[in-house]
Amino acid sequence: MKAIVCVKQVPDTSGKVSVKPAFSLTAEDIKTEVLSVEKAAEKLVDLIGADVIVSVGRGISKDVNKGIELAEQLAAALGGGVVGASRAVTDAGWMTADHQVGQTGKTVHPKIYVALGISGAIQHTAGMQDSECIIAVNKNEGAPIFGVADYGIVGDLFKVVPELIKQIEAAKAAL
Repeated sequence: MKAIVCVKQVPDTSGKVSVKPAFSLTAEDIKTEVLSVEKAAEKLVDLIGADVIVSVGRGISKDVNKGIELAEQLAAALGGGVVGASRAVTDAGWMTADHQVGQTGKTVHPKIYVALGISGAIQHTAGMQDSECIIAVNKNEGAPIFGVADYGIVGDLFKVVPELIKQIEAAKAAL
């Protein structure tokens, strides 16, 4: 014959919780040592409020770091602008998604929008076509970006942008 035991559980109203692990660890069991804990807040770029945006596209692929650096320098020369990116750039992991301009990124309306090495896919142009002045630099003269640009420069951005920066800085110095 089986015995049936009924137990009435009384809830603990003290507010204390006690957890007792079913295992034990010693210092020898732990193979990792935490040396420090650092917190870093990522500074997000403000594309929506920017007056000047210099965006980079897949055209920077021959030297990603140099392409981003040139965009930063051009943005600074144009008066403290910010750097944006096409979806191809963010998908490749070259820049974070907060830089992305377009349908799947941010829709922007800066005074000056510079597109460096951006082909001009409809998803990108939908997010920047209402900018006051659009300047495109692309080595493909048939790139769709030239259809929405106010000014277009057909050429290698790695040659064109340093010259643009030099000319802008010279014009500022002459003032």
